[in-house]
Order: sequence, then C-alpha cells, then structure tokens
Amino acid sequence: MIIKPFAPSPLTIGLQALVTRLQPTHPQYQNLQQEQKIKEAGDFGEHYVMKELRQTTLLIDCHIFHNVILPSVLPMQIDILIIVPNAIILLEVKNIRGTVHLKNDPRQLIRTSESGEVHVFTHPEIQLEQYIQGMKHFLDTQNISIPIYGAVVFPFNNVNIHRENSGLPILMAKELPLFLHKHIEKSKETSTMNEIKHIILSHLRDRTPFPLCQYYQIEGSALRRGVHCENCGQFGMKKLKTVWHCQSCQHRCPDAHIQALRDYYMLVGETITNHECCDFLTIESGHVAKRILQKLQLPRSGSNKNSRYELSGLYVNR
Repeated sequence: MIIKPFAPSPLTIGLQALVTRLQPTHPQYQNLQQEQKIKEAGDFGEHYVMKELRQTTLLIDCHIFHNVILPSVLPMQIDILIIVPNAIILLEVKNIRGTVHLKNDPRQLIRTSESGEVHVFTHPEIQLEQYIQGMKHFLDTQNISIPIYGAVVFPFNNVNIHRENSGLPILMAKELPLFLHKHIEKSKETSTMNEIKHIILSHLRDRTPFPLCQYYQIEGSALRRGVHCENCGQFGMKKLKTVWHCQSCQHRCPDAHIQALRDYYMLVGETITNHECCDFLTIESGHVAKRILQKLQLPRSGSNKNSRYELSGLYVNR
C-alpha cells in the first residue's frame, strides 16, 4: 500500500523554473541545466521503482513511503521506505547510466559515461548507512526496536556495475520482489506496522532550497519577467479582462499568472507586494495586480502599499 506517493523533488521543480527564466547566455545557465537533467533523471528512477513496488502483490499489506525526511541526529532523506512485518527496508535509488565502479578506501562511485567522461560521486553505501543509523536513532526516540535493512537500487539495465568488495545489497529494480520476499516470508504481521506508519506520518518534514536565486547566488534581476505561455513556451502573455493572451500563438488562459507567482515563490521569495507583482508579471496597473492577488485569497500582512502576500499556498509538489 502506498502511504506517501511519488512526487518530484522540489529542487527539480525549482530548477525547471529557474532554467526557463534564465537567459542561455547567463554564466550559470549550462551548469544549472545539467543539474536539472541530473535531478530529473533521479526523479524518473525513483518514480519507476515506486511503480514497480505498487505492482508487487507481495507488498499489498505493507506500507510504502517516497522521499522520507525525519528528525534525527544524522541528516536523513530516504528515497523509499518500506514497512514490512517486523522490519523496515530503506532503498537508495541511483539512476546512473554508463560504467560504474564502486571503489573502497576511499569509498567512491566513479562513473564513466558512454562518451568517456569520468565523474566521481559519493558511494551510495555511505548515504544508506547514514540513513539506517539515522532511522535507528529516530525509532529509539519513539521507544521502538525493529530490524532495519537497506539496499541500493539501480532502476534500469543501462549501467555496467563493477564492485570491489561486498557490502550492503546492490540490486537492479527487477530483483526487488525476490529481495523483499526474503524479508517478508520469515516474519509475521504485527500491530507494530501500523504504529510505525502513524509515527512516521506524524513526524514527516519538508525540505526545500527555496528561494533558488539565494541558494545559487543569482541576482533576481537576471530572471526573465512576464507570464510564460504553456502552449508555445514564450514569455510576455498579455492580461486582458478575464484571460491572459499569448501574442505568439494566440493561446488564452484565465489563470496563467498562477504559475508565474509559483516561479516567484521558488526563485525570489515567500512573499510579494503589488509593486513586485507588477514588475514580475509585467503588469502596468497596480489595481490589476491587487485584484489578481486578492482573488487568490492569499494570507496578507501589512496594509495598503505595504501589503505583502504569502505565496507558499500556491506551491504544489506534484
């Protein structure tokens, strides 16, 4: 049973907005575009594994969570957590293609791409060991003792893996049912499963890097202004009485400003004034901007020209 379904990483969504609003000539554009591709690949791999787990009848009575962040002495952001009878299983998903060498002393993941480029990453075992210890500490604070297992999962067969020594299990996604079966068949369902599920749900944390301009040290003035057309990708939709109109493709949309305000939240700041709204959406009339913000029924602080509208309610991690 899926308890916390897949959702794209907030950083992925934010990078998509940031790359869209930066000019290709910006000095950080190419690096950010590459980082966006890496994050999208990671999300794609996690989504695939979650779909595989959802289709595994063996797990119908188990509890599956995606992207779990819990309070602990060790930083912990678990890709996939599964509560099975009398055990918890943590999965670290790595969607990497090419040739991968998992080296020891020091532990590193070295990838050679199909074009011959070499990249060095943190060994996934290090992350997984940290998450297992963090999970043990978290459960200790809840007076729960239960075995915790982990595995590194490569979702697709587009990777050639070389490993120096044995350690935590490293699996392909199609191996997961057999791996999980070994843990499930030797244990019986207990009330602990539901207890742990409710404890995790009540302690889940969110973590976002917003605003990204601050995170990446980019001047807000470098962002392209205007409302983005979802149909043709151009900026500069014009506000008519009841709709936004794209002069490039003639597409019309009544609420195109909502995505622009989400972009502002992810890239610039949590709150916005009428003046800032006019500037970012390229609206000439302050009265129009005020109506847009008030119609969204956003929480507001201050009054008159000093009013600030809270944008976090517009952010949807989908």
